[in-house]
Amino acid sequence: MQMFEKLQELPLLMGLSKGELMSIVERVKFDFHKHAEGTTLVSQGERCDRIVYVLSGTVCADLQDAHRGFLLSETTDGVPMVLEPQNLWGMKQRFARTYSLETEGSTCSIDKRQLSGLISNYELVKTNVLSLVCNKLQGVTSQLCEPWPDTTEGRIVRFIRNLALTDTGHKVLHIKMQTLAELTCDTRLNVSQALNRWQRDGLVSIRRGVIEIYQFEDLPFTICH
Repeated sequence: MQMFEKLQELPLLMGLSKGELMSIVERVKFDFHKHAEGTTLVSQGERCDRIVYVLSGTVCADLQDAHRGFLLSETTDGVPMVLEPQNLWGMKQRFARTYSLETEGSTCSIDKRQLSGLISNYELVKTNVLSLVCNKLQGVTSQLCEPWPDTTEGRIVRFIRNLALTDTGHKVLHIKMQTLAELTCDTRLNVSQALNRWQRDGLVSIRRGVIEIYQFEDLPFTICH
């Protein structure tokens, strides 16, 4: 009964009857795991060959851009959480981030081949998968259509928003000040002054090459959806 309750919480299986769930459980392997604090769930660049749900725990997501020289880390406890369903298909079937647990947690994963079978046999599962993927893509499209901010603070927020998984929560950006200025089409002086204003207001902490944002939604010019 506990497993059925967990399965019914998964966006993939929402709306299915108990009978349909029982039929699925008989044919599909759901890989449930409990994880210790600090466990890496998937790594950036790893092949996305399964759908992974985080059922409990606090997740840390790391996005590293070696070419442009920055690393964005963010934490969230918004579970259940599905990891990058949009990367299961398409040209680049790789995880774009490294996901790890900052606390003890649990996951459920389904092999991509078995997921394809569910999509073929259950119209509702197909609809749920399409909804997951479309929601991700619509969020990205919405941000791209917004005008570029005309203030330094706005440009910094917009840059981080374009990279981040969510518009809320704790985030840490590892980046050189000059690199941030170049990526936001601004000057190093303006960026430094903006960050120092935020630090005086108690919104961020700045140290060499690191910007720690306590709660992203508290930053001025943040637009949350």
